[in-house]
Amino acid sequence: MASMQQAIASAKGQLQNRQPYEALSTLAAYQTSHPDNIEILQVLAESHLEISALPDEPNGESHAESAYNYFKRAADLDSNHGSKGDSYEKYLWLGQLSGGHDAVKWFRIGCDRLRKELSNEHTTEDKKVILKKKLCDALCSSIEIWMTDLCMEPEAESTCESLITESLMVDSNHQESYTTLASIRISQQRNSDARVALQRSWDLYCDSVGADKSDQTLSEDGADEVAQISSLKTLTRCCIETELFPVAEAACKRILDLDEEIAEVWYLSGLVAAQQYAKSGDVSQLKSAYENFQAGLELIESGLEEPEELKEELIKCVTEAERQLLGGAETGLKGEDVGGEEPDDGEWLDILDGEED
Repeated sequence: MASMQQAIASAKGQLQNRQPYEALSTLAAYQTSHPDNIEILQVLAESHLEISALPDEPNGESHAESAYNYFKRAADLDSNHGSKGDSYEKYLWLGQLSGGHDAVKWFRIGCDRLRKELSNEHTTEDKKVILKKKLCDALCSSIEIWMTDLCMEPEAESTCESLITESLMVDSNHQESYTTLASIRISQQRNSDARVALQRSWDLYCDSVGADKSDQTLSEDGADEVAQISSLKTLTRCCIETELFPVAEAACKRILDLDEEIAEVWYLSGLVAAQQYAKSGDVSQLKSAYENFQAGLELIESGLEEPEELKEELIKCVTEAERQLLGGAETGLKGEDVGGEEPDDGEWLDILDGEED
């Protein structure tokens, strides 16, 4: 029988190869005999977390809860916050899996551990690059909690400013920090400053994947597609809110190049075209909006699992786009302009704002 350390190493390798069920099986014998081993608890937690994210896993919520419990147990046992096992990962995961002041607490502990490792004279430069990204990611995640769960707290705005300032000082080329900065500026109704930050975020993303900015064609690389898509969706929403349409269009295109079966992204792409039509009256934009909304709706109707609210919103948008193609804009569904009426912005923008007709 393999030793415990061999089993842990084997389970970690299985996790890296995206075999979380096998990792759980590998550690099953030691889970009972060594219930307080922090390293085992962390691997068990990460295995359950990966299983919870599998699209075909029927018990995803249960696995996410198990992951939280294992991470929490590891954190409670590690009273010196990093004296045993890894020094920061479990706290960052607990922050992601929590909310409100609990999440802020876990992120704070994780960030403290990252700062300590960064200041360690024995930490290599290659390791520092990884640690800086993790610290910036954690600071941005903490800001998200302050802007949502804790937005009514009196110190929320000043805390966000402090955290984003630190993130940009840690790494001035961290793409997500600029998207987060834009979110802060949007909340302050400083849309011009937000657009500058969003453009910088997009430029950094293009640089990171090897982009030819002349036509914004992006090359493929080995980056994690799930992380890319999540980051770009946030960027797109902020661009739509600030009317930075060229970046919003390019970001949607990039996401759909990575995965064209995301109904929400077809919805976002439709919103970009719809808003441009509402401002310019360009019927080709209305036709594009209709096609994108319809594509998203067809994905959901084909069995793709998405929130019911998204399906309802897509139905409203398809209906409104079709109404304007057939009547309000006096065009055919093929997009030929046959009349001179201006677009009816009112009803269309009500849809975009989520208001009822």
